[in-house]
Amino acid sequence: MMSSIRECVRCGGAVTPEGTCSVCGTNNGRADGAQFGQAQVQEQAPQARSADVLNFPPRKDTPGAPARPAFLYNKATSERYALTQSVSKIGRDQTNNISITNDHYISRHHAWVLQMQGGYWVEDLGSTNGTYLNGEVLNERKQIYAGDRLTFGKTELVFAVE
Repeated sequence: MMSSIRECVRCGGAVTPEGTCSVCGTNNGRADGAQFGQAQVQEQAPQARSADVLNFPPRKDTPGAPARPAFLYNKATSERYALTQSVSKIGRDQTNNISITNDHYISRHHAWVLQMQGGYWVEDLGSTNGTYLNGEVLNERKQIYAGDRLTFGKTELVFAVE
């Protein structure tokens, strides 16, 4: 007998008992209501994770999603980075949603900001120099609030809600 999914085939997030990913909202169940088995997950995971995890479309059907737009603001350069997708990846690489190429202390894929559960969360992606939330090292995914300072490398961004 195959075991049920514990990890989303699209983004790797935790899947609820109902089969919905708590991060990206993907339904990980089959049309007949049965859960995918581990063998089926392994077949689909490489394709789902290759480019899809980097380019989530904005979610419009999620109840409880923030009504007001949010963004990260760089006070030093006055740049604003809109957080319009359910996952906004941050790093030096041009494939990131938020690409910061002028700070060599930022990893290619440094961190991401997730829009879920009616709020925004930040998580370090194993970066070399770490991610800081209000001056403290970020060791796990944490919820962020308006005015919070996020530091990636030597770059500090302020989380803001319009």
